Amino acid sequence: MKPISLSFASLAALLSGVSGLARFSERSTSNPNCFPFGSQAKLNANLQPPHVSREEWWCPQSDFYGFLGFSFPFQFTNMDFEVASISSHMQQMKRQFGATMIRMYIPESYTTQLWENVLEAAILNNMGVVVQVAFPISGNDASISRRHSSPQLSWEKVLETTLFETLAHSKYSKIAPYVIYAAEYLNEPVGDCDMCAAGSNGNASEPASLTNLTMGMSNFRKEMHKYGIPAGISEDWDRPYLMSGAPGSDGLGVGLGTVGKALEPVLDFIHAHVMAYYHNIQIDDAWTYTANQVLWYKKYLPQFPLIISEMMWATGYNVLHAGGYITGFAIAEVSEADYTKFWKTVDANCAFLKEHNTAYFIHAWRQQGTLNMLQNDGSVVIPNWKPKKWC
Repeated sequence: MKPISLSFASLAALLSGVSGLARFSERSTSNPNCFPFGSQAKLNANLQPPHVSREEWWCPQSDFYGFLGFSFPFQFTNMDFEVASISSHMQQMKRQFGATMIRMYIPESYTTQLWENVLEAAILNNMGVVVQVAFPISGNDASISRRHSSPQLSWEKVLETTLFETLAHSKYSKIAPYVIYAAEYLNEPVGDCDMCAAGSNGNASEPASLTNLTMGMSNFRKEMHKYGIPAGISEDWDRPYLMSGAPGSDGLGVGLGTVGKALEPVLDFIHAHVMAYYHNIQIDDAWTYTANQVLWYKKYLPQFPLIISEMMWATGYNVLHAGGYITGFAIAEVSEADYTKFWKTVDANCAFLKEHNTAYFIHAWRQQGTLNMLQNDGSVVIPNWKPKKWC
């Protein structure tokens, strides 16, 4: 990663003149001083935290429904992750879609620099952040471990360590809890069996595997709580016998499965992957599936705040994820028209999301092939559209 070439002050001055930010219309909330929706809630470029508690700073849970922003991948270490680049993406998300937050996705942050750059960009653009520590999936080799003092340190532990160092010792440490809304431990750890023990044969419910996952989650949560930041996993709970129970007559799991029951006590929230696309649901039935999933979470996990952290459709066959109608495990209609229909249908059901206090991120902004909203030429798949935050 290249060193930052602009000072914080000079970059703040540069961004203040960007017309896209000036034209951004503020959202409405009952409390104009709460973040990230209140018009008067501004992060300080001097890195001083607000003069209120973290609990008072963040908008109430009742405001968290509808569109929040995008899953923003930081998946490839050879990409430009400088502050100016991250800020440019944030400006476009705000200007064209009204985003107020980003969700970091698969951040390959093997030093503190990426965490610091994202925090700096978020402060400059007055946006909230969901951070994530997850196993990298871009094919990195073992050389990464040789850059750290412990050659046995796993990728996940390296990422954890750099995040904790940023929170504890960087110049952003005091303001970070006012920028970071929540912290995700792993991304689909059950589906990908990230914490499965040797000899488990890919079974996340096997006792040793289950212990790895729940202890890892518990320890991560304990560390994040030092800074007042809630923690949980980001996962698809529509996994009968694992996250959910045995399927009922409607095909959905009844109650919680073995892994779901074990995880429930060590979570602060539910960040759900509601993915009709990967469950072989056709476009005309995708909203019904999505709504039924929301109702499932509200029935079996009602005590937790709910955000749909990953939800997607594709503009075409997606070779990166073996999806689409040509081949692979996901069989769904894919085209720009289908993609547009999916997201505009979600948006049209803002009242349902409000009723059930459910917010969502669009997955994804970039780096995910035909799931991307942002195209290679800088255009977006759905122009002239701002999904509803309020309804």
